[in-house]
This record gives sequence, structure tokens and C-alpha cells, in this order.
Amino acid sequence: MQTTTNRNAIYPILSEARIFLTRTFLTPLFLLALITPTFAAPNITITAPTQAVINQQIEISFTGPVAKGDMFRFADSNGTLMGGHYIYVGNMKNNKGTLSVPVEPGDYLVAYVSNREIVASSPLHVVPVTATVNAPAKVSAHEKFEVTFSGPMNNGDQLRIADAQGKTMSGSYQYVGNAKNNRTHLVAPVEPGDYQVVYLTAKINIGSTPITVVGVTANLSMAQAVSAGARFPVEWQGPNHNGDVIQVLNTNGSKTGSYAYVGNNPIVVTLRAPEELGNYRVAYFSGSKIIGEAGFKVTAVSAKLDAPNEAEGNTQINVNWEGPGNRGDTIVMINPKTSARFSYQYIDKEKRNVAVLQAPDAPGNYELHYISHGKKQLASRAITITPAKLKPGTLQVVSNQKPKLGPNDALEVVLDASGSMLQRQKGERRIDIAKRTLTNLLTETVPERTPFALRVFGHKEADKCRTDLEIALSPLKRSVAVSKVANVDAMNLAKTPIADSLAQVDADLASVTGERIVILVTDGEETCDGDPADVIAGLRTKGRDIRVNIVGYAIDDEALRATFAQWADLGGGDYFNVSDEAGLAAALTSALNPSFTVVNQSGVAVAHGIAGGKPIKLAAGKYLVKTGNQQHPVEILPDRLSTASLKGD
Repeated sequence: MQTTTNRNAIYPILSEARIFLTRTFLTPLFLLALITPTFAAPNITITAPTQAVINQQIEISFTGPVAKGDMFRFADSNGTLMGGHYIYVGNMKNNKGTLSVPVEPGDYLVAYVSNREIVASSPLHVVPVTATVNAPAKVSAHEKFEVTFSGPMNNGDQLRIADAQGKTMSGSYQYVGNAKNNRTHLVAPVEPGDYQVVYLTAKINIGSTPITVVGVTANLSMAQAVSAGARFPVEWQGPNHNGDVIQVLNTNGSKTGSYAYVGNNPIVVTLRAPEELGNYRVAYFSGSKIIGEAGFKVTAVSAKLDAPNEAEGNTQINVNWEGPGNRGDTIVMINPKTSARFSYQYIDKEKRNVAVLQAPDAPGNYELHYISHGKKQLASRAITITPAKLKPGTLQVVSNQKPKLGPNDALEVVLDASGSMLQRQKGERRIDIAKRTLTNLLTETVPERTPFALRVFGHKEADKCRTDLEIALSPLKRSVAVSKVANVDAMNLAKTPIADSLAQVDADLASVTGERIVILVTDGEETCDGDPADVIAGLRTKGRDIRVNIVGYAIDDEALRATFAQWADLGGGDYFNVSDEAGLAAALTSALNPSFTVVNQSGVAVAHGIAGGKPIKLAAGKYLVKTGNQQHPVEILPDRLSTASLKGD
């Protein structure tokens, strides 16, 4: 409908009045000026619907002059301006724009407002609207179920769970605009009872269907006694709903760091026992509700170390050990006076009960410790380091090939988009710098069709430990990947689930038969009570070729840097500490280089790294550098840099 308001119609009347007054009363000039209008008379034509449903977005257009601050608003049928949605005409493209109509049925005006006055309007009749909702009559607690619907599809319309009286509840919801073919899914409440699935437009319930939630239970079976720090299996039977988790609890009900999602572990999950002795529980959580549990007791463990009483500085020391051999346990050499750590090696009981440590340069009295995953000292013995006869040398491993992955290999990037990534660096947010750098990696370094996956955490829900697979493993299609990366944004107050994100990598890359390269980009520590070291060690002990590289972005905490370096070491990868965009770009590229292992003459692995990384300090002697099916003999000379070059395929 077109409506025009034209104030030019008053000009003939004013003109005749002026002539009459001038001729009859010889009106002074000031009176003439007083009578002559000084405003520009607008001539506005509005095109808008005459009828709409509540909360509907309608398109409006207009013709006519525009003054600064002019806007479209709604008025009641008497012409009184209302609050609510409005649009400045200066922001309208080609004099066209949209407005959301009022949520109460009735008669209104679409009003063109200039200088706080309505200068043109078009009538609008707003009518009620209804929606239909279809869902199962009965579902189990915390079950994900399908919902079909029809409705106005207004902007912001939602499907939610309400109680039996129709009062909406917090929890699962979906925007109807994100549904495909009017189908979507919701998650049932964890408490049994009668509920409704409701369709909301502008928070008004315009359609619903009843649904009954029934309770569920789970059964857990496990050993009644477990050694401190040991990993142990738990057999389970339960609903296996999305997000169901089995976790170790203290006797007071508080959670420990060990948990596993049942969806990734059919029939049996593996957990880690606490290292403090006592009684504990294992609980099955569906949503926030415990639906099954079992108790167990943590028993004591011990360890023993056997090594020479003294060793020459800058040599390698074989340390034989006895102990629990749990994932993440280490043998370390320290200065007992300062507690400074000089060298360490993670235990791998599946290979040999021996750890090889590099003796420090400085002679003196030192100690060897067996340290559990939970940082408990289980054994200790003294060792004297005598003056070194030879200085150590260094090894630089390089590659003559550009970073690449074969058709059976895969790359997965795990990107931190939690709240800390909103911090600014030289005027730009960290997340924007990380996205730009990742985009450049995908467009300039990683070849098209390379098997690729992208997992992001922290970008979907505040105060949640959520991680999402944004790009499932598939041959890299650059345009799709770049678009996905562009749509990622950090969320304030979102948490940092590093362990949980890495725990999903095994399933993300389950179909890969070659090497799996994982690059975690993060600017902060784990904040979701997970155990990244345990998860990383687990990825490495499944007999698969996988390496976990960690890129620490703007990490100022020295202790956190050291932790990240240990995690990367445990994952067979490298740690890159970067402070700016150039460093981030270099780290992402370097993480794709071939990995290698250095083996001594006894066949014991003494070091590993990535080609092109930092030189490795080694005692003088002969070694093998192994990568893939290649072996490169190298001799380390005292106080010299030796180089090993990896060949391309």
C-alpha cells in the first residue's frame, strides 16, 4: 500500500492570506516574514503491507526527501509513537528496510518520523499467529529427540522445553531458522516428569505439544581395589545419550580429573585412579544427574631406581626402574639444593624398564627421582656427577622437502577460541590474528585435498567446557575451510577444555592409516578439570602414528610454558612458544615438518623432535636418526654442531 502526506497543500492558503494582509493593512516586513513558512515541506510516499502476523519482519520502502535523524517507527492507531523496533532511513539501502511488527494484535501505523513528528504513515493490521509442534509422546531423561514444526518462522523464533504449565525452562533450545526442512532436535530434561515442547515467537507461546520424560539408570562394574595412579577399566550399561560421561568422584561427591565420554567408549571406559589413598566412587552422569555408580579403594604403590653411583658429566646415564609404570610417570635428575631439574624422560613400560638421562655439565651431587603422573615422588637415589672429559655436541635435523602429508596421513588443528583469545595485541584480538594465520596456512602451505579436520573450543557457549568438530576429516577444500575459520569467534567467559578436545582426536581421525599430525593452538591453561598429559599419553599408546604439537600463543607464565613443553614431548611433537603473528605462522608451518627419533648405540631412544626445530644437545658419540623408513647415522662431536638431512620421498 502507498500512503502520501503532502504539506504543499497549505501553500495556496498561506499565499492568499499574505496578499490580503499586505493590501489591506500594509503589513510590515516582519509580519510578512512571520507568515511565510521557513521549513522544507516533505513529500513522503510509504510502501508497506497492510497486514502482518505478530513479530513478523515486514519490508518497507519509501520515496521522498531525507533529513538527518529521520526514522521509521510504529505508532498506535491514534498516532502516538511506540517503543520497540525502529530503523534510521539513512541506514536503509535503496530506501528499503525491514521492521519487526509489534507482538500484540491490533491496528498500528508504520510511521515516518522527522524531528520527532509523524510526517507520513501507512496503516498496519497485526493479527495473531499459531504454530504446530510434533515430538514423541515419551522420551527418556536427557535423550536427544527429533521435533518437527510449522510456524511463522519469524526472526529469533525458538523451540524450547517448558514445564507442564507452559513456563519455559533453561536448557536445550533451538532457533527455528537453523532447522532443516522444519526438523530439529532437542535434549530432554534430566528429571522425569511431564513437560511441553513449545514454539516461541517474541517469547510468546504460539504452539506446543506435551511430552513425558521417564527416568533412566546405568550399571557400572569394576575392580574394588585399584593401585594409586593406575588406569582401570569400567564396564558400563546405560542409555548412552549424547554427552553422557563416567567420572571418578571423591567421597564427598566432588569430581576428580579422570572422566570418559561413553559415546567414544562402547561397553568399557578406561579411567585413572587418584593418587591419594582412600575410598572413591565412579559415577555415570546423564546430563547433570547421576544414574549409576560403584565404589572402589585406591591402594599404595612403590618404586625403585638402579643407576651407577657416579657418572661423567655430559654423558648419558641408564637408569633402571621398578614401579607402577603409569602413563605420564617420569624419571628426573635434579639438584637437591635448588630442586632445579636438569633432564627427564617419560616412562614407557611397554618398551624397556630403562630411562636414559643426560648428565649435567657441572659436577656435583645430584638425585634421581621416580615421579608419578600426579607429581608424587615414589623413589629416590643419589648420584655423583664427575667433571666431564668431553663437552656435549648438538644435532640439527633438517629436511630438504617442503611440509607435506601423504594421502594416508592427516592434519587436525585444535583451535582455542575461549574468552582469553579476545585479548588484544597491537590493537587486534588474538583470535583474529590466529584465524588469519590459520587461513594463510590452509591456502598457502597445506596442499588442496590433504586430509584435514578442524576442532574448535570456547566459541559456542559461555561458562561451558564445549568442544566442536567444525570440519570433519575430509580432503581439504580450501574455500570451505577458509569460510569455516572466518565464522569462528571467541566467546567471553568460555572455558578451555584442552584435555576433552584432544580426547576427541582419536575418534576424529579414526579412519586414518598413516601419520596423524595434531596442532593445538592455545593461549591458556586447561580450565575444565581435564588431564591433558594423560590424554596425550593415551593417544600415543594406542599403537598409532600420531604426534601432538602445541603452539603456545602469548604465554607469559614460565611454568605453563614448561608444562606445554612436557605435553608436546609426551605427544612425540614439539612445543612452539610464539609471541606475535610472524612467530605463529612459522610455528604452524614447522609443525608439519617430518618428525624424527634419535637412538643411541644401545638401541634406546634418547631424543626426538621435528626437522627444522631447535638443535638437540647430545653427549659425544654415534647415533641413528630415524624417521619413517629412513635411518641416518650421525656422529656427535664435542662442542660441535652436527647435521642430519632428511630426504624427500
